[in-house]
Amino acid sequence: MYTRIVIALDGSQRGEAALKEGAALAAALNIPVHLVEVADVTLVRFGAPEAAMDYAQLSDEMQQEQDEASTYLHKIAADLRAQGLTVTAEVRSGFAAHGILSATRPGDLLVMASHGRSGPVRWLLGSVAEEVPRHAEVPVLLVRATEG
Repeated sequence: MYTRIVIALDGSQRGEAALKEGAALAAALNIPVHLVEVADVTLVRFGAPEAAMDYAQLSDEMQQEQDEASTYLHKIAADLRAQGLTVTAEVRSGFAAHGILSATRPGDLLVMASHGRSGPVRWLLGSVAEEVPRHAEVPVLLVRATEG
């Protein structure tokens, strides 16, 4: 059936809806978990308003995003290992959907949360949860994130 559960996280509490489902499936199927978070270049926080300054700081901002993601994933991985699961984790950089998709391999089940954004926010940010299943070469389980 599946050889690994890949859980895509984004560092948010809402995104962790996928964590609960993915970990439960991995435990039930006795297969490893692979955690992935993408430091998405389109979501990097910019400090100074001038474009030149933003560009100059991009590498520092991206490194900070990667470091925060790594710290977050290591904590989650330790918690899952304490529950008896075999866990690996990685931080990727780039566009979220592409990074998530490139973290999968044949035999995986990809589990991710859908934040349920709509209206202008969805139009502005796009929907990773729409793009990933459309291009995935592995089965995808979308978990509806709840408020909170």
